Amino acid sequence: MSLIENVRDFFNRKRKNETTEKAPEGVCPNCWGEHEYDGEFYSFMKGQNNNPSKDIYNNFIADVTRKLDKITINKNTYTCETCKVKYK
Repeated sequence: MSLIENVRDFFNRKRKNETTEKAPEGVCPNCWGEHEYDGEFYSFMKGQNNNPSKDIYNNFIADVTRKLDKITINKNTYTCETCKVKYK
């Protein structure tokens, strides 16, 4: 899956109150938590009365994905390029 699909899947699970990982697949959980993207999602959903239109929701996902460029995990070493934390 692409990064945008991973982020969309992560937030869709959150919307349905399903269990999720600490961050979308391929994204550094350390940096994800530091940037509080879960909080941005909560604020977004609250502002949309938990029922955003598909276009507005997709624009939100695209905006978050653009910000993730530097906090993805390098699959060769499983190291975040930003915080240098290594994952197994």
